[in-house]
Amino acid sequence: MTIQTKLRARVSPQVISKVTRIFNGTLDDIFNELFQNARRAGATFVAVTTEHIGDACIITVTDDGAGIANPADLVSLGQSDWSDECQTREDPAGMGFFSLAGLDTVVSSTSAAGAFSLAISGDAWTGEADIDVLPWDGPPGTQIAFHFAAFPDGKLERAVAAAARFYPLPVSYNGEGLPSADFLEGAHSVIERDRVRIGVFRQRHVGQMPTVNFHGVTLIHVLPQIKEVHHAQWSARVDILDAPDLVLVLPARKEIYRNAALERLVTQCREAIFATIRAEPFHRLSFEDWLEAKVNDEDYPEASRELPPLHTVHARDTYRDIPKFEPLAANAAIYDEADSYDSVTFERALAFSRGGVDGEPHCLAGAQPLTFYTPLRQFAGYHWYDALSCYIRTGESFSQDDGFQTRSDDDGLTFRPDRITLELADQHDRRLAVPSDFAILENDDAWSDPDYTRIALTCTSSLDPGDLTELIIDAAFSPSDDSDADSYDTQETRFRHDAAVRAHGILEGEDAATLAGIRMAFADRVAWRIPKGRTLQLTWSGEGTDLKLLATAGEARP
Repeated sequence: MTIQTKLRARVSPQVISKVTRIFNGTLDDIFNELFQNARRAGATFVAVTTEHIGDACIITVTDDGAGIANPADLVSLGQSDWSDECQTREDPAGMGFFSLAGLDTVVSSTSAAGAFSLAISGDAWTGEADIDVLPWDGPPGTQIAFHFAAFPDGKLERAVAAAARFYPLPVSYNGEGLPSADFLEGAHSVIERDRVRIGVFRQRHVGQMPTVNFHGVTLIHVLPQIKEVHHAQWSARVDILDAPDLVLVLPARKEIYRNAALERLVTQCREAIFATIRAEPFHRLSFEDWLEAKVNDEDYPEASRELPPLHTVHARDTYRDIPKFEPLAANAAIYDEADSYDSVTFERALAFSRGGVDGEPHCLAGAQPLTFYTPLRQFAGYHWYDALSCYIRTGESFSQDDGFQTRSDDDGLTFRPDRITLELADQHDRRLAVPSDFAILENDDAWSDPDYTRIALTCTSSLDPGDLTELIIDAAFSPSDDSDADSYDTQETRFRHDAAVRAHGILEGEDAATLAGIRMAFADRVAWRIPKGRTLQLTWSGEGTDLKLLATAGEARP
């Protein structure tokens, strides 16, 4: 066989036999395509009427457009008789009418070239039967009637209403006008560029909502979203007015064809969002986003000089709730904690610096007062942010009044020094010594058992067992989410019991720790059994037990 040296692409005649599978044939497809054809034909309205006959429904779509000049073009897949101007502006593919493929359809049209009517049976769509072209004496425009299965649940009405909602022409259904809406309704701002309207929305959930409107055909396309740092979320929607370079993927027209015009549209959406944020009283763009915004606006201001106050991170936290931002104080600094042990220890040091006096919990009092804020690395690069001292804890020291370093107890987990000092350093190697009366240090086994937390507490600390218990829980209680684990409440109750025993043991001795454990176990498991108005008297020892229910003072004994 001789192989040809030149080829030219062509469409196989067999394609027409598969035409009924080009479209899904849904009402949504049909109305969208017929409505778009009416618009391209210069119609000023579209009317939809229905007539129910048994289990079927005859749906008629009428417009007053320019009509169809050549009926042969109507049933020629990929062929159309649109004007050169329309071809340039919208790139019609000559396929939309075939959304009706397979349905019994009657088309009647009057144009400047003449008028005709033709009936297309189901098999005529695939070229298996002739289509008779008959005379027609009707008004200018096109009328298309087709048979469709009846929908008693209102699906037909919903499909017509959906096709009409963002369509630029008035649409009526059985004589009643259908409501229309601006696709960009509710936008924070609307910016028009290159005959495209870009709506910028604030705090709008995008999800699976349509983002692009092509003259009434709405599509879901991922458009830019910009999230300010712990602030507003911005997104874009696009309403196409006249953008010939933006075309849809054929034949279904359910997505935008990826080309240079689409890339330009995405860029324009980001620029529109940045311009909208620029008009706000302040912004919290990340440094990276701010650099992008400055490409088109050299004077774009830096993010507002604000940060959330420093707040304690607990081991049990699954989500870090950022406090409300505040303007930076003159003595502002950042503290970058390593974990909950570090965070809880530093929080206590800040409270210790105030000596029991009320004040802002994120402020360090004393000879070197500082106001600490939460680090937000997305701001790194801004001049004001980089100028802040960012402290981290580099260590801690424990000492006695005689200057000697404190030795731990035999178990190596409890320290009772006279002084505790937290050692901090910033990015410029500036050093800071922060006195405290408490420190809790990480230990591999401490997450599940407070007995293994390494605790330093000065001999003169004002903390009571309740305070110390809460510090241990905040720093070390991290509940297991394993499917075999007990509930959160059960785990927390057990950890709290052990933490309280440990706290009483450190501050009051082993007997107090034992009594604390018994007291908590009794309150949790036994106390509720004592009848109201009665007193339980309990004596328990190795030699025996004695339990008595006594009357409360002032009441007769039963």
